[in-house]
Amino acid sequence: MIENVKDPSLEAHNLTVFYQKRPAIWNLDFTLPKGKIIGIMGPNGSGKSTLLKSIMGILKPNDGWVKVFQRKIDDVRFKVSYVPQRQSIDWDFPTNVFEVAKMGRISSKGLFKRFTKTDLEIVKESLHRVNMYDMRNRQISELSGGQQQRTFLARALSQEADLFIMDEPFAGVDAASEKAIIGLLNELKSKGKTLLVVHHDLHSAKNYFDWLVLLNTRLVGSGPLEKLYTDELLSETYGGTLTSLSKIATKIEKQGLPIRHK
Repeated sequence: MIENVKDPSLEAHNLTVFYQKRPAIWNLDFTLPKGKIIGIMGPNGSGKSTLLKSIMGILKPNDGWVKVFQRKIDDVRFKVSYVPQRQSIDWDFPTNVFEVAKMGRISSKGLFKRFTKTDLEIVKESLHRVNMYDMRNRQISELSGGQQQRTFLARALSQEADLFIMDEPFAGVDAASEKAIIGLLNELKSKGKTLLVVHHDLHSAKNYFDWLVLLNTRLVGSGPLEKLYTDELLSETYGGTLTSLSKIATKIEKQGLPIRHK
């Protein structure tokens, strides 16, 4: 099931990327709406991170194209904020929380322009919004996984983008950080922002997202959550085993048992 939208935030046409002579994503065609929280889901190795890197221009497609707000990414990069996987970042780099958050203003205004008082106020407010301002002078290597993720979310907020692209923002964070992150995503959505989020947890997806992109090298489906979150499409995406695990998680929750550690 693939649903097209008018005036999309993002569209892909025949998008194909090879990795070591094998397709990581194959012939993807979809359009995504504005002002929604969109989940990109699929099994490990299905091409989710490859898709994000193709959107950002980090990887060059072997075929096809992507447009953001109906333009090439290089023309609208200042409107797009990208939060990569946490494990892909060098957390031993000698810098503190405030300096990381300030990098978002560089994306917004350019590399060689001086920071203004307004810039610094935006950074300060971004850190407050993710509850990291009190840790602004801490080295990033000293932070927990959830604190590191919130620091990079502050960097994204500082950019004041219209499209936020996030690769596994909930991975390796505690329950409190996960709750804070989804609260922030909903706040951004309420302001008309578009959120594109790679996610792995089927159970929480039905509570987090408005729209789903189901991916397993090829596109299984793209559309509103209520149309995509079906046993048939999830089974096609993941195989029957993972669909069964989702049903087990639902049953456990109904019995009042915790699914994850607090």
